[in-house]
Amino acid sequence: MTRWGAHIAFWLIYFATRTAAATADPPPAMSEFPFLVNRIAVVASYAALTAVLLALVAGLGAARSSWPRNVALVAGAIALAPLTQYLEQWWPFWLDGFEQERAPFVSYFFQFGWALPLWGLTQALLGYHFETMAQARAVSRAQALAYDAQLKMLHYQINPHFLFNTLNAISTLVLERRNEQAENMLLRLAGFLRYSLDRQPTELAALSAELEAQRKYLEIEQTRFDDKLKVTFEIEPGLESARLPSLILQPILENAIKYAITPRAEGGAVLVSARRDGDVLRIAVEDDGPGLSAAEHPRRRRGVGLRNARERLELIYGERAGLAASNRAPNGCRVDIWLPLEEQSARRNPAPAFG
Repeated sequence: MTRWGAHIAFWLIYFATRTAAATADPPPAMSEFPFLVNRIAVVASYAALTAVLLALVAGLGAARSSWPRNVALVAGAIALAPLTQYLEQWWPFWLDGFEQERAPFVSYFFQFGWALPLWGLTQALLGYHFETMAQARAVSRAQALAYDAQLKMLHYQINPHFLFNTLNAISTLVLERRNEQAENMLLRLAGFLRYSLDRQPTELAALSAELEAQRKYLEIEQTRFDDKLKVTFEIEPGLESARLPSLILQPILENAIKYAITPRAEGGAVLVSARRDGDVLRIAVEDDGPGLSAAEHPRRRRGVGLRNARERLELIYGERAGLAASNRAPNGCRVDIWLPLEEQSARRNPAPAFG
């Protein structure tokens, strides 16, 4: 509808321009001929003819646009000039029987007909603008869909690996007739999966909900390892509503269990901490295992877990967030996450991690 609005506005401005020019140099016999009515009729004819051209070339909604259509609008408008020149003479004769001598076409074109190619150029530029905007929207939508698909892929890579390990542990408990422990692990698994499946991969979760979900995950692991696994949370007060990608801590904690707890008969400890650093949220996951080997890059670790988390952070925050793994003294590994501190309430209430 914007192009139709521009069409009407153009001819109203043209009418005002012709009226202003006539007022500056009025004809000698104003009372003998309806000059204003004639001017309205002539400009209305211009508007009607170009409206038909616009509808034929760009469609009734004036929504179709391409280079051939834009050229056709300009060329078609110029082609209307002989007809509008005829109407310039026909309207005075029809209104008052006034017959005037036909002016040369070039004279007419530079005096009145210049509006036709200008109208065509205006509509062509508008068509090009809307075509460019439509292409930009299409590209933006394609990028958004690709972004969502990549986030979903990274998000859903978490569950199969974790689920396999947990179900394998439950199977072991059942075979060992530790039925009560198996039942407790199943309940915790159901609560954790309820949280993870209820979250949209592109949504941010409140830190309190994310930590509650990870507590349930660690309780599952503690069932597997009995007293071998010790977990501590050190969370700075006031960060409960801080937002972060859901399950971003999951692969990091899985790595800590896999590399620091599982290989050691005596087990080990895991510390999860979160603190405010100006407008940055800093989260650390530390273990007291063997740490990174000399062959491993100081900022990376084996497996897809940390790479998964790093890619999700980069997709969502770009260079404003990151993840790094390093050795801690005297032994162990530390994974640091930093991301913008956003404390707005989440757009929907997260499902409880355990019900």
